[in-house]
Amino acid sequence: MAQCQGTTRKGERCKRDAAEGSAFCSIHTGQEASARSAPAPQEWDRDAIIKTAIGFGLVGAILFFRLKR
Repeated sequence: MAQCQGTTRKGERCKRDAAEGSAFCSIHTGQEASARSAPAPQEWDRDAIIKTAIGFGLVGAILFFRLKR
C-alpha cells in the first residue's frame, strides 16, 4: 500500500497507509475532495490596488488637513 498524501494539523505528511483505491487514509479523505477541486490561484489586479491606495491617501490627506484647522 502507498503512503497517505494527506497532511496533519502540524503540516507534516501523514504516515498512515492510504485506503485501497485512494491516495488518502480514512482520516484524510476530506483532503482528497479539496485536492481535486482546488481553485487556480488568481493574480492581483494592480490597477485596482493602485486606485485604492490613491483613494485612501486622498481621504487621509483631506481628513488630516480638516482636523488640523
